[in-house]
Amino acid sequence: MDRGASPHLSWTLAPVSAVLVLSALSLPHQPYTGVLLSGDRVASVMRASPGERAGLVAGDRVTLWPARADAPSNPLADAAPDRTLRLLRERDGKLAEVTLYPSPLPAEERRMMSGLLAVASGFVLLGGWVWSQRRDGLARTFLLLCLAFAWLLAPFPRFGSPGAALAYETLYSGVTVFLPALFVHFFALFPERLRLRGRIRPVARIAYGVATSLFAIAVALTAFQLATAQRPEPALELLNGVAALWFAACIAVALGLFVRSYVQVRSEDARRRLRVALIGTACGMGPLVALVLVHNLAPGPPLPGERWAVTLTLLVPASFAWATLVHQVFEFRVAMRALAALGALALVGGLVFWAGEWLGQAWRADLGGGIAGGALAFLALAAAVAGPAGAWLRALGERVVPNPHERSLAEWLTRHPASRGGLRLQLEAACATVAERLLLDGCAALIVEGDASRPAARVGHTRLPEGAELTPALLHALGRTPVGLDDPLLAGAPRRALESVGASWVLVVGEGAPRAALLLGRRLSGPWLSVPEMRELTRFAHHLDVMLENATLREAATLHGAFDRELTRAQTIQAHLLPRRTPAYASLDCAAASLSSEAVGGDYYDFVKSPGRVLTLAVGDAAGHGVPAALMGVWAQACFRNEARRGSGPGRVLSALNRELVSMEQPDAFVALLCARVEVLEGRLYYANAGLTPPLVRHADGRTEELVESGVLLGVTGEAQYADAFLDLEAGDVVVLYTDGLTEARRADELYGTERLIAALDRLAAKKAAEIVRELTDEVRAFADQTLDDLTVVVLKQLTHPARRGQAGENPLKWRPAPADVLR
Repeated sequence: MDRGASPHLSWTLAPVSAVLVLSALSLPHQPYTGVLLSGDRVASVMRASPGERAGLVAGDRVTLWPARADAPSNPLADAAPDRTLRLLRERDGKLAEVTLYPSPLPAEERRMMSGLLAVASGFVLLGGWVWSQRRDGLARTFLLLCLAFAWLLAPFPRFGSPGAALAYETLYSGVTVFLPALFVHFFALFPERLRLRGRIRPVARIAYGVATSLFAIAVALTAFQLATAQRPEPALELLNGVAALWFAACIAVALGLFVRSYVQVRSEDARRRLRVALIGTACGMGPLVALVLVHNLAPGPPLPGERWAVTLTLLVPASFAWATLVHQVFEFRVAMRALAALGALALVGGLVFWAGEWLGQAWRADLGGGIAGGALAFLALAAAVAGPAGAWLRALGERVVPNPHERSLAEWLTRHPASRGGLRLQLEAACATVAERLLLDGCAALIVEGDASRPAARVGHTRLPEGAELTPALLHALGRTPVGLDDPLLAGAPRRALESVGASWVLVVGEGAPRAALLLGRRLSGPWLSVPEMRELTRFAHHLDVMLENATLREAATLHGAFDRELTRAQTIQAHLLPRRTPAYASLDCAAASLSSEAVGGDYYDFVKSPGRVLTLAVGDAAGHGVPAALMGVWAQACFRNEARRGSGPGRVLSALNRELVSMEQPDAFVALLCARVEVLEGRLYYANAGLTPPLVRHADGRTEELVESGVLLGVTGEAQYADAFLDLEAGDVVVLYTDGLTEARRADELYGTERLIAALDRLAAKKAAEIVRELTDEVRAFADQTLDDLTVVVLKQLTHPARRGQAGENPLKWRPAPADVLR
């Protein structure tokens, strides 16, 4: 749909239908004089007519007698049936008074004028119907062209005042001179252009400029006549001649443009339709053009059968309406519905008209004429509202000729075999449905993801654009109705990209942000979509949006389920990587536990037993959560075991891990790790800390000590050094190594904290290590009202007095690693 085509243009039907109704109602009161005037000169006189009986002949000049100031410009304007009309005749320079006795219209004349009104109503009906189906530049010009023809064909209505009659004549002259310009404009657009472009645009502008100039001259001559009460005969005759030549020239130019379009069209189907339109135009306009030229250049009596030439002009809009809306009648049922609705309308009007004719002949002529005029007025009104009431008429046609198998686009898509598939299958099904139902030569689909759109599916001849011209921002600006290539938002690179792939419209899918876009290809009936089709496509886009959202949710659920299964496997693997059991010694009780906030986490602990009752352990906390942190934890565990089995001390283990992590060049990868070496027989604990929470030692005498010696996190700098520290354990001492998830458990704005941990150790110090671990974790769970962070706890409890070989004052930093062959 053309964004510039206003639906309010439908109101232009109102003045034309008013003229037709007024002409129909005044038809029984039309006088018959048998005199044809050109200005105030008699052009011809019908035989056996009131004019011949009054003694008028061709060439006479007549005026009203007696003359009056408010006399109309047409001397016969005051004529009425069965009322005497006095005229002053001038012949060969002699004046004579004549009396004219107008009679009611003869039956043949009345029927001919009724036929003209019916033809004019047909023009209004066709124009309104096309405008109700499509709203673009071509349909707008077609509507105005039909309304202009209807205005010209309608017999002059009877007016009560000379001013109204003169105003009508002025408007009539304006319609007369603008009709040729509308012809040029329409044929410059037909059959596929929606707007004037290129070298055609100046031709239409010149045509409208000439029409405006001629109308301005006509208005000026009318004003001169009103001001001077004199009719400028030479100027009017010259204007009529120029207008006739102008009419013929524009018709010739319009036909030339039409032939040009016929030659340039490549589609054989389009050529067949244009051939019908060309034949309809030639048959409808040829006789009329010839008559206009004859009567304007050489006025004379009516030619045989010339009145039926006017009726033939209805072939022009009928043929073009068929060529413009040809796809609407591809299906037999659609054609039958249209014929049923129009046939019912014509049948009602025809029956009423012939009933009036019968009453006029059998009973009262005045009553019959009134009924016939009312029937024609009904036809005029019905023709005017038939187009805007197209939806109602279609509903009526569906009732008359129902089709139980007809479905909407959304229903066709739902029944497509691929409609239950994923995003790509659904978009492919949508393209196939639209292309099949709208008779497109192809359709393509794009999926919008983030700040870009990517090709998804295609059917037919429409290809997928390779560039990124159709950005999500542009698609969002296009709205949710089909947009043609002539839309200003598609100017430039987007339009060239769409033309290169054979697309004619863009249909955006998505209520909020665009989810996808359908590129609709060319269609057999030309580059336009009817108003019902626009509404149907808008509903179809909404339905497709829901289907794509459901498909996305299904895919997300499937991926989420698969991811959950993978996480479950990862959780199982990570659990197996942790020690299955803690080391067991007669003098040292060990226990550990690790809890993750997600399926997998970055916290871990590990034990490596060495000969000579030496135990090396680690407690680590990788930065972050979930899978990345778990991978870092696995890496740290592997490196720790490798270094610990070499017999390295805690400081050397941390230094080796730090160098390895820094060499990976991952700026966001940090690990907090505490490494400890326990000589079980001596009851001595050597440790080095790389940023882990300081361990707590609860001595047997009730004192609590925090081991605060620490270095920087692993992965911060390759030059970091980690020194060994030591601690001698006595019977009853409890060492707790833990990650920050223990003390940072939160209830509202309150942390569990170190003080609660010390209090818990005082309460639990007499219990076994496993019980201390279990009750600590249970207490933290009960305290927290929010999701816990990753949490790891390792408890070492010295059970007996150690048998030390040296004094505690000896320097423990002189560490001598055991030989490698001892570890085998």
